[in-house]
Amino acid sequence: MSAKSKFLSAAANAYLSSRPAKHALFNAGRILSGGKRRARLFYRADDPYSHLLVQVAPRLMDEYGFDIEIVPVAKPGLSATPAPEMLLHHAMRDAAILAQSYGLSFPADATPPPEDRIRRAHAVLLEPRPSATQLGIALELGEAVWRDDGEALAGVVARHGGISGESVRPALDANYVALERAGHYQPGMLQYGGDWYWSIDRLGHLEARLKREGAQGSLGLSAQRSPHLASLMAGPDPSCIELFVSFRSPYSYVVIPQLIELRDRYGVDIRVRPVLPMVMRGLAVPLAKRLYIARDAKREADRLGIPFGRVSDPLGKGIGYCLAVFQQCAEPRGIGLQYFHEIAKGTWSEGRDVAQLPDLIELAERSGIDEADVRAAIAQDGWKDWAQGNRDALTELGLWGVPSFRIGSYATWGQDRVPLVEAEIAALSAPR
Repeated sequence: MSAKSKFLSAAANAYLSSRPAKHALFNAGRILSGGKRRARLFYRADDPYSHLLVQVAPRLMDEYGFDIEIVPVAKPGLSATPAPEMLLHHAMRDAAILAQSYGLSFPADATPPPEDRIRRAHAVLLEPRPSATQLGIALELGEAVWRDDGEALAGVVARHGGISGESVRPALDANYVALERAGHYQPGMLQYGGDWYWSIDRLGHLEARLKREGAQGSLGLSAQRSPHLASLMAGPDPSCIELFVSFRSPYSYVVIPQLIELRDRYGVDIRVRPVLPMVMRGLAVPLAKRLYIARDAKREADRLGIPFGRVSDPLGKGIGYCLAVFQQCAEPRGIGLQYFHEIAKGTWSEGRDVAQLPDLIELAERSGIDEADVRAAIAQDGWKDWAQGNRDALTELGLWGVPSFRIGSYATWGQDRVPLVEAEIAALSAPR
């Protein structure tokens, strides 16, 4: 490892490990000032995850004494959400499964809501009101929007009013600028004490933080099996997971140990299909997005007991090397999962620079690939078309990001759905 790689790795580790100290400092200041807990919920009426979060937010107010301000925002740009239509359709499918699992509300047959209804809903929510009142109105609006109930929406507008139609877009734009300045890029986020909690998936981290602060309470969020997910996973070949990953994605690294446990426990076959990182496909990624992803992946890794923090970015030559060895050596031998794990562990927790052959060779050898094969593989360039083929297959599933996986007829994006999938696999494997 070069001296530069060591320095950058140490700096990244220090940055990613700073969260507990920042939380403690914030809480001390809050106590000394006698302030109550305040959070901002960045919201869009056409974001399914915002609607799920709004349903749980009143519990935060009741259980932990929060004051929660709803902040409607404009749509993120393409650099933040490079495939907005795919994201929306995925989010609607995903929200329906989450709603079933957590006892929340989201229709299984939801369709993208018309722009005029979204504008009217935002006009109502941009009118200042007390927090509890605003959350109740947001819940009413969300139900009307996602159930395509124009009459119910008109009733909410008539009862509560809102700002003028021509003022909506400037207000949303200004609020999105505030979101960016605060350090994020998408709606469906709760901001508290300098940290971010996405929809209902990250509220477990928030509750753990509140308990460290000495708070007493419970949101009562406990996932149950989803009948809709069960029917999807009962489709073709439910014993095989097709996994799309990137060597530059920290979430791809975090998902691998979970799937290794799944494979070992239930005998599920896992086929790994690496794709090029977004940046190497000409897609810019905003700094706020890169920083949030790294910090969020760190706290998820900590929760799961996965080592994370000494980072060496493999972007560029290192990515090409990793893909070449995967295509030429790991995939033909059926050790793609092990090889990806060793490379990802090296780059995300050991600071290994895979653009340097000594590091690449050592990590490959840990998965059973010898030096001669590594050197022969990186001299080939067939991996480029092969990686594009994997990307095309991912697109055909209606997905765009990594990690994504398919099992049966169920295809989803993100490592957060592994627990729900595991529960279904366990049920399918149980003696009858």
